[in-house]
Amino acid sequence: MAQCRFDGQVALVTGAASGLGRQHAIDLACRGASVMINDIAYDGGRSRAEVLAEELRAQGFSVAHDTSNLGDEDSARGAVARTVATFGRIDILVNNAGNGIPGAVQDTTTADFTAVINVHVFGMFWTMSEALNYMRAQNYGRIINTASALGAFGMWGAFSYVTAKSAIFGMTKAAALDNSDKDILVNTLSPTAYTQMGTGYTSIDPRFTEEKMHVSHVSPVVLLLAHRDCPVNGEAISACGGRAARIFTATVRGYAGDPLTCEGLLENIDTVLDSREFFDLKSSREQYDLIPE
Repeated sequence: MAQCRFDGQVALVTGAASGLGRQHAIDLACRGASVMINDIAYDGGRSRAEVLAEELRAQGFSVAHDTSNLGDEDSARGAVARTVATFGRIDILVNNAGNGIPGAVQDTTTADFTAVINVHVFGMFWTMSEALNYMRAQNYGRIINTASALGAFGMWGAFSYVTAKSAIFGMTKAAALDNSDKDILVNTLSPTAYTQMGTGYTSIDPRFTEEKMHVSHVSPVVLLLAHRDCPVNGEAISACGGRAARIFTATVRGYAGDPLTCEGLLENIDTVLDSREFFDLKSSREQYDLIPE
């Protein structure tokens, strides 16, 4: 099979100076894309994004850097606008930037909750909204939004992060449906890897070494979802340790009463929860087909 290439295409990768974003940016650049590397981090007074961009340009790749804060609307939209101003278009948006503040719901302050939601939810909304204006005009685009298994399945002690990452699954589905009239695909990546925000996997299982959980085992999914021949839209793909797998929301057959009563539900709760038969709905409208005559 021929190598998946991105020659002539332009990508914006947010939070791209380290961890997962860095690997995504490098892999896209190595396969021919022009890449805008966005990151707010500085080391010793120098932008990490600028340092990475210089390293990649020295290797002959087409890259630039941006230090916009995705938690601010003007800055987030500006990152997209600067990508277009620099390279002339935008074909791929990888929303990877994020933050995390631990705490159970009862211990989470409004300030901490807002700080996480602003980056993960609003930041992603702002970059998607801005990029889609360009993508719709050119009838082409690929957007990859980074969620987390925590958002899909939950975790104690991480209320803000879980809430924000859960929202991303819904945002992606909505954006995919909103733009299905164009050659635009919007999908979710749910990664697990050793990064500054993800460590300590050997405490779960000693097999989960840093090499086993390296970011390089995640980026192939980004390349798939960013590629012109990507076959999926509105989906969520998890990536971890060399495994890629779909995550999806489903509904079960359930129980129907005539009339439906609390007492009937208590007696038939096993049927309400029975997941042996389930339905993978493509939009909320399909749920009405399951209502009994």
